[in-house]
Amino acid sequence: MRNSLPTAAYPLTQSPDNGEASRTAAPAPCPATAKAASGTARIALCCILGIAAWLRLYHLDVPSMWWDEVLVPMTARLPYERIVERALSLDIHPPLFYLLIKAVMAVSLTDWALRLLPALAGVAGVALLYRVGRECISRNAGLLAAVLLAVNPLHLLLSRQVRPYTLVFDLALLSLWAFVTLVRGAGWRAMLGICLANLTLSLLHFTALLLLGAEGAMLLALVCLRRSRRDVGNLIFFTLGAAAAAGTALPFLLGAMSANLSPPNGPQSLFAMAAISTARLGETFWFLPNMISRATITALLLGGVFRLWRADRPTCLLLAGFTFLPFMAVVATRFTTYFNPWHLTVLLPAALILAGNGLSLFVPAASARPWFAAALCLALALPYPVFLQERFYAVASHTGPYKSLATLLGRVVEPEDCVVFSDQGLANAVLWHADRNGGAGERLRHPRLGPDKDKAGLFFVAGGGFGHLAENEAEFFAMMGKEPHAIAESVGTRTYYFELPRQPVHPLGALPVRFHERLTPASFYAGVESLENVASLPLWGGGLIATDNDAPGQATFAFANTAPVPQRIGIFLGFADTAAGNRLTVSYAFDDGPWEEGMVLDAPLGEGDACIRVERRQPYARLRLRFTLLCGSRTPMYPGGNLESLRLKDFKLYIDPPETAQTP
Repeated sequence: MRNSLPTAAYPLTQSPDNGEASRTAAPAPCPATAKAASGTARIALCCILGIAAWLRLYHLDVPSMWWDEVLVPMTARLPYERIVERALSLDIHPPLFYLLIKAVMAVSLTDWALRLLPALAGVAGVALLYRVGRECISRNAGLLAAVLLAVNPLHLLLSRQVRPYTLVFDLALLSLWAFVTLVRGAGWRAMLGICLANLTLSLLHFTALLLLGAEGAMLLALVCLRRSRRDVGNLIFFTLGAAAAAGTALPFLLGAMSANLSPPNGPQSLFAMAAISTARLGETFWFLPNMISRATITALLLGGVFRLWRADRPTCLLLAGFTFLPFMAVVATRFTTYFNPWHLTVLLPAALILAGNGLSLFVPAASARPWFAAALCLALALPYPVFLQERFYAVASHTGPYKSLATLLGRVVEPEDCVVFSDQGLANAVLWHADRNGGAGERLRHPRLGPDKDKAGLFFVAGGGFGHLAENEAEFFAMMGKEPHAIAESVGTRTYYFELPRQPVHPLGALPVRFHERLTPASFYAGVESLENVASLPLWGGGLIATDNDAPGQATFAFANTAPVPQRIGIFLGFADTAAGNRLTVSYAFDDGPWEEGMVLDAPLGEGDACIRVERRQPYARLRLRFTLLCGSRTPMYPGGNLESLRLKDFKLYIDPPETAQTP
């Protein structure tokens, strides 16, 4: 038994019949026996990979994307420089995965195509885990580790979503493989592999920093224990590579911390943080709510550690270090903001290799272990499509309502109906799916309503609330002035349909006139004369936004005048403009006369107020006001779009005799 790390390379000795790690020298295996064992393992591996691929590719395009998922293609559709800008200022991820998905989007925009890269990376991770497990411990440990990954619920879910975590797993596994090879005496190629894997991983997810810290700590320990020049050189070159990887990720990490990440929340004690981290790690082992399964995986891991400690302590220490050092770093940070089980996927490769080694204890006959692995994989895989169909393969499996809502709205919204969403994130996600649902996206993005309609058909889509309009459904109905004609529910959302009586022409009456339009859904759609490519925004007290980028949206209001002239007309508006390239134009016209431009706002002035004053001396019967909103090209904003960066908050129309001073 080796009680300390050696100073040179140390090949594992393997028993001739089963490939298990042995502490004593083993006689050379019979070539025929070794070939047969290798062939059996290959057949078993092919079965495991086939099952893993089936679980990951079956109905890959059926579940609706959920918010974190759909945000990826909505970000990837931005220009390259905008993606990097967003990663430097708004995002909590580096930009590499967005850039990879952007390349996929150049070929196809379907859900199946977008999810294919993570799915293939998931299958590749199963094959790669077998290979690394075989190199680190034994062929059978690698096979059983591959089984545990193939049917791992969290890895399966992540393989079926447009998320980077299967790639994170693969890169962490490659880094582990190269690191073990380096410690065992390999040369510069292993070091290059570590540096490339870590550099790529650092541009994919910030958990790369956990891996860098663990590897650096283990190399430093090797220098202290073995005191060899090779280890000192490895530590120096690793430090340079780690500095490059960390330096590449640092600007994005600092941007994320300054823009998004709040101070550490939740419990502050190390004990409480350890409890939370342990629970997250258990979910990483088995994401489904089954404590027995989590306890079983943990027991297998500990059994694998014990078994490997007796056979090969250096490898045991390395694999344990890859699992427990990053875990202890997470606990030490006491940081629970945005902390989810998938953030611990960098710990999973070494943990599953150890668990696979522990599982092989329960199959005494070495020759039967490959067949046992294949049979176990099939047995553990069957419940997914049979009993867990709703959790993994149904439209609502990922808790995303967007595809269902896009289908519903595409079916019921008529050309002159209008749609209001409770928030823009919901709107952008639904529109992403609607754009791939025939002509539904076109109808939702470009609403039209003419002056001849005596009723306005309005769909209000509430995703967990009513924006800033109301606290509950009763308040919402009171604000709308009536109850809806119909209500449809879909995955935690409700869609309300109203028919609003319209008054497209407002009588002004005697002077002075004081008219205030707050642009809430109830008042706007009932009182607008005509609209095109605009919608009411039920946030921040109401407002009006364009419904598509680089497409002018217009809302026209008409007023019937019976008051004498001359008149002093004041148009006062509140606005918000927070992005370059936007333009808000206010025009007016009397009777059948030409439109006159009263104001153009084309600079990002933030929130403010503006006014137009018109002296009218000739009589007129009708005054019309037209507001034109042009939201420029997409810029990085959290909800997956930037239409709310230009908003008409409200407007007031004051009409007085000429000598009257007007103040809103």
